[in-house]
Amino acid sequence: MRLWVIDTNVVVSGLLNPHGPSARVLDAILDGRVKLVYDARILAEYRDVLRRPRLKLAPDKITAFLNGLQSQMTVTPRPLAAAGPDVVFVEAALATKYRTIVTGNLADYPPEILHGVRVLTPAQAATELAQPQSLKS
Repeated sequence: MRLWVIDTNVVVSGLLNPHGPSARVLDAILDGRVKLVYDARILAEYRDVLRRPRLKLAPDKITAFLNGLQSQMTVTPRPLAAAGPDVVFVEAALATKYRTIVTGNLADYPPEILHGVRVLTPAQAATELAQPQSLKS
């Protein structure tokens, strides 16, 4: 099973568009091919962003996603010296052997904050999910 950190923008995109690559990543979490990795800070961000009125997400979708996190993987990462709002996702990824983040915004993850973490776009993640799992997943 793949242990991936999923950036909030991928969650939002997957909930808004059930036919895109972000939705395929969320589907993989639901069917057990991916275990979503998060910590308390990421959970707080998910809660905050998903409830923003401008997104117009159905409350039942938000509740289902947040309740589904109980069966996923929480970590207690070690803090990095790097700064920035997306460092929390890097820290969470470093707490797993797979060290992978799926994001729709690669610019948020410059090489100097990654510390060896692999970053995939939703399209790359969906392509990888269509292939047999390898040790790099």
